Amino acid sequence: MERMRSLGGVEGNEILTSLVAAVLTVLLVAEGVTILQMGPLLVPHMVIGLLLIPLVGLKLGTTGYRFARYYSHSPAYREKGPPLLPLRLLAPVLVLATVGVFASGVALLVDGRKSDPLMLLHKASFIVWGAAFGIHFLAYLPRVLRSLRDDWSARRRRAVGGAGVRATVVGAAFGSGLVLALALLPVIDAWQDAVVGG
Repeated sequence: MERMRSLGGVEGNEILTSLVAAVLTVLLVAEGVTILQMGPLLVPHMVIGLLLIPLVGLKLGTTGYRFARYYSHSPAYREKGPPLLPLRLLAPVLVLATVGVFASGVALLVDGRKSDPLMLLHKASFIVWGAAFGIHFLAYLPRVLRSLRDDWSARRRRAVGGAGVRATVVGAAFGSGLVLALALLPVIDAWQDAVVGG
């Protein structure tokens, strides 16, 4: 219990979720730009996609932790309350679509060629994800901005422990994605050559 308080508890979880959401937003905008010119931007699209994987995992982890603590009747999380009912109903769709987008993207990369069924799954998952994410993003944007603004204040950093740990966790997730993307650059190049050559 003391350790959880030193990491910020409920407020620390919210700040971490907001921090990773902000980083994800920047990367998702960059990923969105690559979709506009998929031919010449295929390699950046795949690199950014791989970079996103650990960060998306972290975001699912922080929100999943809040979900588990709330429904296991943790007093602090029960007091904080659940998300609005429409957002709770949307969450499974968003999670499944997110997994669908990334799993099909990785499957395409592993397959080593442009598989029509996998590409269809990737595109369909993305369409569902885009609609669900748009609603999720707009609903949570004010809360995320408020949380990030408040976390920059010295008073909040003193009141909510774990600022260094949160920054380290987000940095480690970003670094892991970068290592993954760089390690798979030869596979990405081979995939692009196979698609362009085929």
